[in-house]
Amino acid sequence: MTAITFLPAKENSKMRRYKRNGEYYKQRNELKAKQKSRSVEEIWDSIFKPVDETDVLASLIIGIKDIPNVKRKQSRLRKPIMPSGEVTARA
Repeated sequence: MTAITFLPAKENSKMRRYKRNGEYYKQRNELKAKQKSRSVEEIWDSIFKPVDETDVLASLIIGIKDIPNVKRKQSRLRKPIMPSGEVTARA
């Protein structure tokens, strides 16, 4: 009896894509299974880094002291229309 040998066909781009996606999903599922659950406090701490309040207040006070005292621009009123100061109606 003769032995039958199976020669796999060449992989086309579709098969390579399916294989690559399969490996990716397998790896992703393994990582999801390994993840441990975190408490709400741990999640908040990872989003908002805890800081020392005294340092924040000190930097705020120093920042306020460093602001220069700038004269504010005065709002300019319209000049009188007539030299005598009377107002005329405009159309």
